[in-house]
Amino acid sequence: MFNYIIKRFKKIVIRILALLFFLTFLLMVFLYLNYRLGDKYPNPNDVYTYITNNKTDTYLNENNKNFLKEKDIWALRLDKNGKVIESFNKPREVKNKFEITDVVSFNRYYLADYPVFTYIVGDGIILFAYPKNSLDKFPFNYYNYQNLVFNMWLVVIFIVLFLLFVYVFYRMDIRDILKNIAPFQKAIDGLFEDDYEKLDESGELRDLALSINKANEKYNNLKKSQSKWIRGVSHDVRTPLAKISWELNKENKNDLDTKNIQDQVLKISNILEGLNLTMSLANIDKENFEAKSPLKVIRKVIVDKLNENPEREIVFENRLRDPDIKLKMDPTLFYRMVENIIKNSLAYTEGKIYLIISNPDNQLIIRVLDQGCGVDEDIIKRINDEDLTNITRHGLGIFISKQIAELHDGKFYIENKDQGLDVSFIFDLIN
Repeated sequence: MFNYIIKRFKKIVIRILALLFFLTFLLMVFLYLNYRLGDKYPNPNDVYTYITNNKTDTYLNENNKNFLKEKDIWALRLDKNGKVIESFNKPREVKNKFEITDVVSFNRYYLADYPVFTYIVGDGIILFAYPKNSLDKFPFNYYNYQNLVFNMWLVVIFIVLFLLFVYVFYRMDIRDILKNIAPFQKAIDGLFEDDYEKLDESGELRDLALSINKANEKYNNLKKSQSKWIRGVSHDVRTPLAKISWELNKENKNDLDTKNIQDQVLKISNILEGLNLTMSLANIDKENFEAKSPLKVIRKVIVDKLNENPEREIVFENRLRDPDIKLKMDPTLFYRMVENIIKNSLAYTEGKIYLIISNPDNQLIIRVLDQGCGVDEDIIKRINDEDLTNITRHGLGIFISKQIAELHDGKFYIENKDQGLDVSFIFDLIN
């Protein structure tokens, strides 16, 4: 598993580095193209050279004006007193007379927000002004404003694209990882289930697949060995128990010691039967369950128990809104589930036994209450924890009922109430 994660991490790093190299190369290409295409506004020195080389008796003659117009530049020539003696396309907001402080200011910065460049000609100066937001001036240099904005946007786009591609690659890798891990998660969740699907033992996660499949195989072997061991012990113990019981019955003794021995023999036999049933429940295929009426099964349990115990009272409360409800079940096991709880109440209590059946919210609820002393809390904890150690015979019967309920995808609840034991089974009904 660790090697798989390292490999995936290496792939992610390689992809990110490759992406970074590609986007850096792309950025350099765009910057170069921007540099090549950034000649919209000519260099001020080139403008000055052209104007001086083509002057006549005036600097701003028709030829030079056409040149300036083509370059979208306006110009002024000032005498030594700061007065405008020549101009071309001068904006209205620009005055016709400048003080020496004005000249110093726009020589280094701007004139009415126009980037300007000044040169000495004769005893005066000539000024070239570029459009607003075309060039930015520093005290020592200048740069193309539009190129700057473009380059800034290019850097932003580069960063956004880089982060976007990293995120896309991340999502792709995470999705790929989750896709590869999903079968393992499913296999681990169903590791101890009968419908476990064996993992493909190939690819980057081959070692992990082998380990999980091997764990399932060990579990199945252990379960089979356990089942065989219990069946073997049951068979080996039942034979001498049967002989003991037969000898006791043959002697026809009715003393207290004989009766106690017979009770213990019966108790051991019942425990062995319960253990065998517990193991067999783990191998039952639920696909063979059929939709049957739980009401009919419950009524049969009540009738049978009353016939066996005519002196006892079992109060049946049918609160079903629909008497024809169905539940996917094995009727024999469902019968045993309810019977175990009723038999437990009959054996260990003397008062009334209540059996209530209802179906609120598309569920079937079977509730059994008795008027006894309840069950030891330690036994209840062991039943809920599925711990069979030191569990008594009637505790084993309750545990089997819990197993049968869960086999039918139901829920089992048990608790002691002031008046006795309260056991509930809850099942989802068939739509």
